[in-house]
Amino acid sequence: MDPLADLVDWIALYGIVGLFSIGLAERFVPALPSYGVLVAIGIAANDDVWSIHTAVVGTTVGSFMGALSLYVLVRAFGKQRSASTLYTVGKWLGLSRQRIDLTISSLRGRERLITTTSQLIPTIRLISPLAAGLLGTSVLKFATGLAVGIVLWNGLFIAAGYLAVTVLPGINSSAFALKTLVLLVAVELLVALIFRLQLRSSKRLRREGDAQ
Repeated sequence: MDPLADLVDWIALYGIVGLFSIGLAERFVPALPSYGVLVAIGIAANDDVWSIHTAVVGTTVGSFMGALSLYVLVRAFGKQRSASTLYTVGKWLGLSRQRIDLTISSLRGRERLITTTSQLIPTIRLISPLAAGLLGTSVLKFATGLAVGIVLWNGLFIAAGYLAVTVLPGINSSAFALKTLVLLVAVELLVALIFRLQLRSSKRLRREGDAQ
């Protein structure tokens, strides 16, 4: 049984439109594992269902349009209502209010860089367009950072699926996606630990400097 392969079969019926649609859908359906779908799409690319370039472009454009529409909606709603919506969405995704506030504060002053890197962090990548809209990040900075981040995210997992089936023909898409998730969580935890240790170290050095 391979539900992701079945989903890709459905996407393949619509070609580039299907790729665009799944990229768009992952922005509005948090339960849809984008990394898993992208891996399965990469596996299908190896089977000549579509080229790897078409897969990256189709899913990237769909995801970009979905994220951009969320950003525009937040700007249109205004800060107060948007903040309430952001916390509600974050709660559905399992994000604490504190983590959302940390994401928003990290966006200030480094909008383009943070927008790009936030697209490489599971769950955070879904709320970053809302946070950027709430902060009033310029459209140009948001759009360029977003585009780079999505290309990196989509390209990474599509390439992983493509290479995996090259090395292991007949690989189960869903099983490989699960292994990818485990690796992804491990990397995220490691990065979070390093960031926390660096933050703690910089605070200690600052206190020592003030004491002198």
